Amino acid sequence: MHRTFALAGLFMAASISANLSSADEALMTANVASRLGLVEAWQRTIPTPVGAASLADQKIFVHSESPHVYIEIVAGAAPAATATVPAATDDAEPSPGAEAKPVAGKPKSADTAKVLMRIAVGTPNARGVSIDQKEAERLASNEIRRMKRRGIQATMRTTEVQRVVLYSLADDGTLEARDAETGRPIWIAQVGTQGLHFGEIGVSEKYVTVVNGANLIQIDASNGTIIYQDRTGNAPQFGVINAGDFAMIATVGGGIEGYPLSDPTIDPFLEIVAGQAMAPPTTSPTSSRTAWSTDRGFVYVMELIGKPSTLFRLNTNGLVSGRIAAASGDRFFFGSDTGQAYALRATRSGDVMWVVPFGEPFYDQPLVIGEQVMMLSTYGRLFSMNIDNGDLSWDKPVTNVDQMLGGFGNQLFVRTMGGSLSVIDVKTGKTTGTFANVRPGHLLPNTQTDRLYLVGESGVVQCLRPIDSELPRFIVAPDRKPTEELAAETETKDPAEKSPFDPGSTDPFGTTADPFGAGGGADPFGAGGGADPFGGSGADPFGGGSAMDDPFGN
Repeated sequence: MHRTFALAGLFMAASISANLSSADEALMTANVASRLGLVEAWQRTIPTPVGAASLADQKIFVHSESPHVYIEIVAGAAPAATATVPAATDDAEPSPGAEAKPVAGKPKSADTAKVLMRIAVGTPNARGVSIDQKEAERLASNEIRRMKRRGIQATMRTTEVQRVVLYSLADDGTLEARDAETGRPIWIAQVGTQGLHFGEIGVSEKYVTVVNGANLIQIDASNGTIIYQDRTGNAPQFGVINAGDFAMIATVGGGIEGYPLSDPTIDPFLEIVAGQAMAPPTTSPTSSRTAWSTDRGFVYVMELIGKPSTLFRLNTNGLVSGRIAAASGDRFFFGSDTGQAYALRATRSGDVMWVVPFGEPFYDQPLVIGEQVMMLSTYGRLFSMNIDNGDLSWDKPVTNVDQMLGGFGNQLFVRTMGGSLSVIDVKTGKTTGTFANVRPGHLLPNTQTDRLYLVGESGVVQCLRPIDSELPRFIVAPDRKPTEELAAETETKDPAEKSPFDPGSTDPFGTTADPFGAGGGADPFGAGGGADPFGGSGADPFGGGSAMDDPFGN
């Protein structure tokens, strides 16, 4: 009972603070947003003890298996199809699950129907009762009849859009799920023990996973109910990620642990690797393949579907200190402290797409926008490379950059070293505007949709969208060489060809051969083919002839 009242109080506080003006927040004003072709979608305060400083983690996740359903009234004749999904941005391809069905016989990109009214299925009506799809269709039909009496021709259609959720975890254990498109709270829960460290949260379609000290807590992503809790075998280093069938953690001792997401009775797995993880692992957006770097100079890739297995490791030139970036087609991008920029594709044996040398160290996670990979050096110089071959996209790097926030269309949003918001033209690398009064205090990078999220010091989150994008567009980098095609090429490679990768089953100390130098399981003292180690080839070791001869020569 007390827990219920406490949660209700948190919801009430969040609702009240949502309507307060944040004059002390250095977020984006309507005037600046208009200059950038943006409009504020919503602004809300996240429930935390002392603002953004209390945020343990925030994560944006796209739920493709449980989309939002809208009943739309559109102007004109009835469309040929009854379901649509907004296409991705102009320089991206739709993600799996974001495929748009054609409207009026036209390709998805040509859907220019004017939406007159949109009813969201599942939202409460004036009496607080949730509107189901049948009720939404009834309301739309009544509205169409009213429009017809006014001489407006309109029809009804159903639109499904992937559900985007913002998950926020405070250091007092307050875990919140919020609709990232409307700012409406979905659920709030209290997890873990205050005083123990909260790490990065893991999110998948059905589960949210939290690490609190050495405790692993699994939560139902639909309603915030705690499903089960477990103790980790070793101390988590960063937090947890949900990938494939497992919640995966990198441990302080240099190991990898995985705990089943759907069946807690299955034993967790433990993988020993060479070195301690340098940053939290990164999962491919199109599979369960996960990559991370270690302080021994390796980048590992692991498959987390079914029985977990390490696919391969790459010995890099220098340490990869920053988090690895991922793109569709199991592609991973990262830079080292010696100034090497890498792109690899996580096939079974690994494929290095390109390596580009720079004279500047990289410590930050790259950002993939359309056909470009952005890498920020420790000197604040931002480079743009072609995603396919690593060729430089700009004439010169952009300087004075502290952090990348995200990008869509032709705009890249960054925070300068002075703390201001700056906007860069993605195609040319030219700075189109710097706004000294817009100073986000906490970073919430978004690479999945055409939304910009700014977080103020007090915990206020501001969501901005393009003026012409009422529903989100989902960003996926184009992939001209799918993984399946590359896997077939890998199978035909000459087995004698030298590879920069170690196979996944290699010994973490870097060798599978006999430590004394003998090859192929031969005798460690160098004798081959089972011969006598003293070189006698089966003869008497003292040099005698026939076995019947007198050894003294008589």
